Amino acid sequence: MKIVDVEALVVRAPGVLGAYGGPYGALVRIATDTGLVGWGEADSLPEVIRAIIEAPYQDELMSGIRPLLLGEDPRDPRALWAKMWKGTSQFGRAGAAVQAMAAADIALWDLASQAAGVPLHRLLGTARRDRVAIYATHPLGATLEETGRFARALRERGFPGVKFGWSPFGRDADQDAAIVATIRAAVGPEIEVLIDGGNVFDVEGAIERCRRFAPHRVFWFEEPLQPEDIAGYARLTRAAATRIAAGELCATASELTRLIREGGIDVVQLDLSRLGVTQAMEVARVAGEAGVPCVNHTYTLNLNLMASLHVLAVVPEISLFEVQGLDNPLRDGLFPDRPRPFGGFLAVPQGPGLGSAPDQETLMRIRVP
Repeated sequence: MKIVDVEALVVRAPGVLGAYGGPYGALVRIATDTGLVGWGEADSLPEVIRAIIEAPYQDELMSGIRPLLLGEDPRDPRALWAKMWKGTSQFGRAGAAVQAMAAADIALWDLASQAAGVPLHRLLGTARRDRVAIYATHPLGATLEETGRFARALRERGFPGVKFGWSPFGRDADQDAAIVATIRAAVGPEIEVLIDGGNVFDVEGAIERCRRFAPHRVFWFEEPLQPEDIAGYARLTRAAATRIAAGELCATASELTRLIREGGIDVVQLDLSRLGVTQAMEVARVAGEAGVPCVNHTYTLNLNLMASLHVLAVVPEISLFEVQGLDNPLRDGLFPDRPRPFGGFLAVPQGPGLGSAPDQETLMRIRVP
């Protein structure tokens, strides 16, 4: 089996609301001479991802992704990750270059597991679970009353956990505490409440918020600091009784390893559309050694979610799995086969490969030439 084409597709649907207002996506399609096709996605600026995928070969350290993969056998994604890492090392090693590699990596694992006729998680290890407990992510309202309505609506839809965050968190400690109190009152005592700090706090502010949030039993406080503030996370996790989750913005295993080993975070977030399957499994190994649960970060399209289900089926310890609380017509139109929650859970896919691919008619209508 050989790769005969690698294509980056930018999709946009103006006027369509994304998870947080982003009606866009960056997909990677890898085709083989056998007719099998693998799909991946990157959470990044789509036009930048397309440029990195389609750039020409310059030399062995500076190449686009497409020239590096053409003619290769896709059934060894780890070896191809190493080839992409070396081939982009003069301009990559972080950021958008690795995010583009992540999209290709997801597609390669999709192909490898399709070729083997097994679900992706079978190539990654022994499945420890066939379903995951979920929580719903939702933006805050413009007022406390609106936030309360949003939270009650998620409770009525049967989600066992809810997460709210970003603006206006961080402006005023009293307001932040009132927001969390409103959410807890709206969902009641049985549903988990997760708070996303949106990277806007300093260490002292984050410690204070943990103290102020404590009466409302916050399940975890997510990303309060900038991801590179390893020393800050170490101080915060020592001082706070609340679980601290972080890692969603990281694109390399080395960044996440430092957050676990040096930052002492309690929950590590893996965004496979920035990280890829190959690196995610390396981070999961480090997390397992440290006794730190892995969770997904997923607010883009369905390929990220599907890849995350497969990875989290096999890692030693997980926590709640993120799904979106808002409708997303772009995602839902592209992926009518996406999994649906049932009873507060999502099932791990059992068909060959990722178990999902874009609807071609919708894709042709919304892709950007």
